[in-house]
Amino acid sequence: MRKNTIGSILRLGLAIASLGVALLPMAAAAEDSSSEVGVEITPFAGFRFGGMFEDINTGTNITLDESESYGLVLDFDIERDKQIEIYLSRQSTTLSADGAFTGNPLFDLAVEYYHIGGLYLFEVESERLRPFVSGTLGAARMDPQRDDLSTETFFSLAIGGGAKFFFTENLGLRFDGRGIYTALSSSSAIFCAGGCTIKVHTSGFIQGELGAGMILRF
Repeated sequence: MRKNTIGSILRLGLAIASLGVALLPMAAAAEDSSSEVGVEITPFAGFRFGGMFEDINTGTNITLDESESYGLVLDFDIERDKQIEIYLSRQSTTLSADGAFTGNPLFDLAVEYYHIGGLYLFEVESERLRPFVSGTLGAARMDPQRDDLSTETFFSLAIGGGAKFFFTENLGLRFDGRGIYTALSSSSAIFCAGGCTIKVHTSGFIQGELGAGMILRF
């Protein structure tokens, strides 16, 4: 488990560095056109729920247990009401097969999202409060916490909304919720290593996430 956690931290760091480099030209262009541009870094903690698909081999529904999540959101100003958003998050959960009265745990699973997209801020009477909507897309990485099973990566996208409240020019709180869709290839086998644990019969699954974090603006 320690090796998987260290690996996840390294992947998050690499994703932040790579996306930061990719956004440098846009940030430079924004700086030339406005004196109010900035960068917001928001570590967050949340609660993620939902996620279900069918296993053809057994005819049972496979679910992702609800659990805590955590991650990082980076927002880069483009205009006063528009930002580029990077969303990185991880959830440690358990994959379970639905039984008659309770779920049957199969194995622990880490679900990570690596997204980039945009955020639109609404103007309201209070300058401290900024409601917003967001949309991002990227990759979902599903990592079984077992050495004999393979890691899977799929396309995913998310839409969400919430609000930012600033105590000062550089410090605030962010509250938001998002729905995340992960696309799976219908009738494909996943988590294979010598043999395949689950054969999917679905086009994807949806998770919801509620989160809150501290905004540091530079």
